[in-house]
Amino acid sequence: MQRAISTNKLYITGAETEEHSVSIETVTTVLLGIQKTAYLLASAKLQQPLQKRFTLNKDIKKHYALQCGVPAPGSYLMPISQYSSGELFEDDDILADINTLFEAISTNSREKLQQLIPDSHFCEKVLREVLRFLPKVGSSWDMCFQHADCVAVTLNGHAIRSVESWLSRPEEQDAVMTVTGELIRIDFSKNIVTLRYPPNSRELECSYFQDIEDTIIENKRELIQVTGRFTLDEQGHPKSLTDVTRIEPVDLSPMVFDCLELNGRVMRFSSKLIVEPVLDEEASQLLVIEDEALGIHVYAQNREILADELTAELFFLWDEYAFEASDNLTIKAQALKAALLEKCQVEDCAHAQG
Repeated sequence: MQRAISTNKLYITGAETEEHSVSIETVTTVLLGIQKTAYLLASAKLQQPLQKRFTLNKDIKKHYALQCGVPAPGSYLMPISQYSSGELFEDDDILADINTLFEAISTNSREKLQQLIPDSHFCEKVLREVLRFLPKVGSSWDMCFQHADCVAVTLNGHAIRSVESWLSRPEEQDAVMTVTGELIRIDFSKNIVTLRYPPNSRELECSYFQDIEDTIIENKRELIQVTGRFTLDEQGHPKSLTDVTRIEPVDLSPMVFDCLELNGRVMRFSSKLIVEPVLDEEASQLLVIEDEALGIHVYAQNREILADELTAELFFLWDEYAFEASDNLTIKAQALKAALLEKCQVEDCAHAQG
């Protein structure tokens, strides 16, 4: 006989839900990611042997399969329950563990993460899986998870930074970069992908973790971005990448912001700020955002850094022009000032709380 262990709620929120719908791609990515995360957490808790390629134990699959209820009115609410038949494993409410995992990520609590998953190898595998379904910086959606009567946990574009920082070794932080290129071939036996690096047409070999192999296969026909450690040649171009943390298609979807935060200040917008990144024409290595009305021209290797550059640029422009006397500004600068005042409003949260 099947019975529910707990009832939980998964919310998809943000601009993507404004038409009372969510893309199938978003929903399936999140749901499949949560399910695989549940299997990994259960395997870690039950101390299953972890091999190079994760193999799902049939008993774990039987007892830790998740079920979706009918979507309910709201931002986009989907009830999620864990069902099991027959004898249950001890401490088998795996959704409680998922809630703890999400809490650790949202609060950037590495201690809570390590208490949940003491095995470092399983911990790394779980984090790499979570990277696949967390909303990216500037995504038009966020996700929110509520376990039973617990306080709901919200994960947005900032959450991915915690996960990536945990996956990076402290001594290697400065050696991480993102390279964009055309996928040429995949060597599954050696876990190596080869892409063509546009600036010099060099074929660049990148070793990857087994966990991200599915992502490579899904996007084998697309221009891809590889993030990891690197070594440079004499001209400053990468010649090899190792310890790859992410392989994903180049994401040129619009970036949507209700507000931006910097050093205790919040910039809110009269209407959502929507910007569309493009690849630079010269080398196809940088994502570029331009907005002539707001005086924006920023570029970076990936969307996370691009969002940081955008934030820094807008706060700089606000401080330089928003309250400068118009007599001290050129005609073009006066137009920029007017656009900033119409679009933006800045609050000093730290000062307000004090």
